[in-house]
Amino acid sequence: MTRIWQSTLDVDRAIETIARYLQETGKIPVILLEAYRESLQKTSRGLVQRFYEKLAETCPEAMKYF
Repeated sequence: MTRIWQSTLDVDRAIETIARYLQETGKIPVILLEAYRESLQKTSRGLVQRFYEKLAETCPEAMKYF
């Protein structure tokens, strides 16, 4: 079962994790992508918006995955 984001801190941690994976390995693990995509479908609109804004700002190369 996927943990759904409840706060901006959850979103910020997800962005940090994505950025770290891309920096260290050049890719994001499939299981992590699936979990984050599910979170995006089930969390509040505000957190979805924050996710995309922070992702574009912090790690724009990851946008193609989402």
